[in-house]
Amino acid sequence: MTQAIVNLALPVIEKKVKAVLANSAAPKPSGTTVALQEKLVAYVARRMPTLYVMVDSAQTGSTENSVSCFSQAQHQEMDQLIDEGLQHLTTWRSNWESAAQESAGGFGPAPSHWFG
Repeated sequence: MTQAIVNLALPVIEKKVKAVLANSAAPKPSGTTVALQEKLVAYVARRMPTLYVMVDSAQTGSTENSVSCFSQAQHQEMDQLIDEGLQHLTTWRSNWESAAQESAGGFGPAPSHWFG
């Protein structure tokens, strides 16, 4: 049998992020929900200690219920990181959108000085 290394933190983080985004009252554009979810999972996963196990390839589906591998403090840390990440990503996105709108308004029918 072949064995695989599995990250136990990733399914837990993904589940928590999906729950937070589903319960969020903030309006979400339809096309960016998946991208926001992926970025938020990456934000939290980078800041959490990872827990890897070696399992047989046939048992990789059995690691989906890895919630019990983490302490209550670690679950609280994940929740806090999800909140921080959501705030960080939405702030970054709003800053990026406002900068894009400002720069788009800078172009007009005036001749360019670039050609001399």
